[in-house]
Amino acid sequence: MNRKNTILKSTLLATSVVTISAVTNVTVHADDMASKTQSQNTPEKQIAKKQDNNNQQLSALKQQQSNSENEVAKQNADKLTELQENNAEKIKILDQQLQNQKQVTQQTANDQLAAKTNTVRQSEQSQAVAENNAYQSQVDAQTKANDQAVANQQQANAQELANAAKHIVTPEQKQSQIDSATKNTQQALDQAKSDHDATVNKLNDQLTNDLKQNAQQEQAAKNDLKQPSQADSQKQLDNAQNAVNNAQSKANDAQNALTNAKNTLSANQNALTQAQDAQKEHVNNAIKLPAGYIDAWKEYVNTKEKDGWLLSQKRYPDLYNKLKSLDTQAYNNNFMNYHSDPAATKTPVILNDNGTLSRDDIIKATQFAVSLLNPIREAIGVEPYKITNASIDVAQDVANEYRKDNWNTWENSHDGEALSRVAEKWNTDLVGESWAGDGWFGGHGHAYSNLTLDDLYYGVYNSILMLLFQDANQNYGHATDLLGVRAANSDLTVAGDNLGVSFEYGKGMKAWGQTNVGGFHFNSISDASSKNIQRLVKEGYIVDAADPNSKVNQPGYRDEIAIPGQDSQKRIAELQAKINQAQNQVDQLTKTANAANQTLTAAKAKLADLQKNTTDAKNSYQQQLAAINTKYSDQATKLKANHDAKIKAENDAYQAKVSQLNSDLQTKINAIKAQPENTDQLKTQLDQKLAQVKQDGQHKLDQLKQDHEARLQKIQQDAEDTLAAYKANLDKNAQAKIAKAQADHDASVKALNDNYTQLKSQLDAQQAKLVNDDQAQYNALATKLDSELTTLKNQVLPKPADHQTAQNKQVVAGNANTVALDTTGKTTVVLPNEEKKSVVMAANDKRAEAETMTNLVQMTKNNKNGTLPQTGNSNSAAIIALGALTSMFGLGLVTKKKEW
Repeated sequence: MNRKNTILKSTLLATSVVTISAVTNVTVHADDMASKTQSQNTPEKQIAKKQDNNNQQLSALKQQQSNSENEVAKQNADKLTELQENNAEKIKILDQQLQNQKQVTQQTANDQLAAKTNTVRQSEQSQAVAENNAYQSQVDAQTKANDQAVANQQQANAQELANAAKHIVTPEQKQSQIDSATKNTQQALDQAKSDHDATVNKLNDQLTNDLKQNAQQEQAAKNDLKQPSQADSQKQLDNAQNAVNNAQSKANDAQNALTNAKNTLSANQNALTQAQDAQKEHVNNAIKLPAGYIDAWKEYVNTKEKDGWLLSQKRYPDLYNKLKSLDTQAYNNNFMNYHSDPAATKTPVILNDNGTLSRDDIIKATQFAVSLLNPIREAIGVEPYKITNASIDVAQDVANEYRKDNWNTWENSHDGEALSRVAEKWNTDLVGESWAGDGWFGGHGHAYSNLTLDDLYYGVYNSILMLLFQDANQNYGHATDLLGVRAANSDLTVAGDNLGVSFEYGKGMKAWGQTNVGGFHFNSISDASSKNIQRLVKEGYIVDAADPNSKVNQPGYRDEIAIPGQDSQKRIAELQAKINQAQNQVDQLTKTANAANQTLTAAKAKLADLQKNTTDAKNSYQQQLAAINTKYSDQATKLKANHDAKIKAENDAYQAKVSQLNSDLQTKINAIKAQPENTDQLKTQLDQKLAQVKQDGQHKLDQLKQDHEARLQKIQQDAEDTLAAYKANLDKNAQAKIAKAQADHDASVKALNDNYTQLKSQLDAQQAKLVNDDQAQYNALATKLDSELTTLKNQVLPKPADHQTAQNKQVVAGNANTVALDTTGKTTVVLPNEEKKSVVMAANDKRAEAETMTNLVQMTKNNKNGTLPQTGNSNSAAIIALGALTSMFGLGLVTKKKEW
């Protein structure tokens, strides 16, 4: 409602500004009208006359400059137009020259090609004539030779016919000749078969003997080869392997010891770094307690009932009332006393996707919480909180389990099953928890974005105030948890030794009319070294937290995390001592590990040498054996190959001889059968011979013609190839000349265009300089005239002592009309003083209106910043506070049976 009123006020005020401006305009007009009744030589008229004179001088100068600039611009345009026209004419000439050069180049190439074609065709014709003449000579010679061969055959045939009686054989004579030839051939075949078989047998016997001798030589070579002793080699290898195994075991032991020592050193170094960083970054925030607060809790510790952990009004009425009164003082003293950490405001806090803190932010939240709580615990006489890796991880697990269950703590109290699951996971008796609904970390609107570490600290701070000082209605269940007083007079494991502070919220989760509700979890676990746990163990109780096999007690998890401001120097010194001790151990174990590794390396080297020697011996034996096998196998293969080659050669020779004998026999039989038995058969045979002679002669003539035509074709093709190559070369040269001409043409055109561009740039620069010079001249005159006008005003207007001042405005007193100057010397307008009041508005400066609006906006912003964001009606803050109080619940305790 306040904001709406502010906006309305801003609107009305802005409207009033506009209204005044309107009135001012009307008033100026009224002044002008009224001024006509004044003296003709008033200061106002002198100033107005001077102003008019100034304006006339400036106007005249501006007109003169404009005329000059326009004239120069016209001259420049004429120059450019003339140059452009000249360039166009020159380019036209260049284009025609280029076209002419292209035509001349092409015509020259055509003429050269025509001349070359004439020469080539003449050569082609000469070669063709020579070829035709040579061909005709060959034909004539071959025809003559053919005629002579025919004549010779005719003469031979005539002679054969004349001696016909000598060539005629009877059928009986033919058969006798055939039988004789057949018998002779068979005898030759039989002899050839006998010789062939003898040769084959001899070759086979030779192969058998050679293979036998080769096998004997192979066995002798293998007998001479010494095989290594398998038993001796294996024994040496076994001994060497045992030595390696022993050395490896010792080296592993040494390395494991070294690794553990390094891990310990690293953990101590990390802890030291954290402690040093925490000491550097620590900003002091402390809870101020009223007098009597610590004594009240000491009284509770001393009078606490057995195994009790609440402080109710019914059980402790006086103490309850005392603490409730002290709570009010404590809460009021600390509620607005949080000290912001400048470094933390620059450190972003980004929640995980499920609405939980990162592990690093959990550590920082826990460190901050412990720095607030431990001074109170120590003052009461309770062991201070520790922070361990386990307590941090437990807190993170609790937040994650709440989110897995989608648990609404605002409405359902603690998620007991989630806490039990985490306790079981970490093998501890229980996980203690105090929870505070958030209204600070994410603000009343629960907007968990753009958060910083300072926001997180602020949320933790206010949560602790609520849990400690607004806990009476919860019978102080949260206060007894955080202050560590539950362990007094108790045989129960009550956690409360090691703390982890986490946060989680449900995205979209609603409660009490709010969305995205969540809160801070103060989760604690027992420490095996705490006095309470040690006492319970000593008294015979079974305590999981004291079991060395529990997850919380494993190396790494039980390592402590530094607490800023709590014995930091002592802690740093202790950690440095641990680091020195761990470093010495690492150095010693490094030497031991190096020695073990050297022994291992030597044993491995010896084993490797033995293995190599054994393998080399085996390989050498196998290689030599393989070489022997290969050698004699190759020899046997070669013997067989030689034998097979000889057998094949013998078979081929035998078959060739048989074929030749049979062929010769058939030739003889054919010749015998072809012998004429009468004169007619003889004549027919002779005619066939003559026909064959004629056919052979014609074939030779045909071949001559074929060769002749091929040579003519080659002459023609050579001519075509020559012309094609010549034409290609001409075209290439012509294109090169045309390309050069085109390049020259383009360069000339570019030069003309560049000349135009350069001239235009020069003229434009001159024009711009002229305009700038004119403007400078105009400005100088304007400055001079303004100075003269100012001097005149100072001369004719009254002195400042005669002025009235209103809101930094200087007003000249007058009868009906006045002229005013502001503190900057600018003229202002003053309304007629009809009711003895002057309303001053700037005529030439709108800054007054802008400043008014700026002030209104700033006023609205300041009002907004001064009011906390509201959710719902004016009672929302009370509801949120009530929610934060009533949503804090204590966790019940688990009792272990006592061993008797």
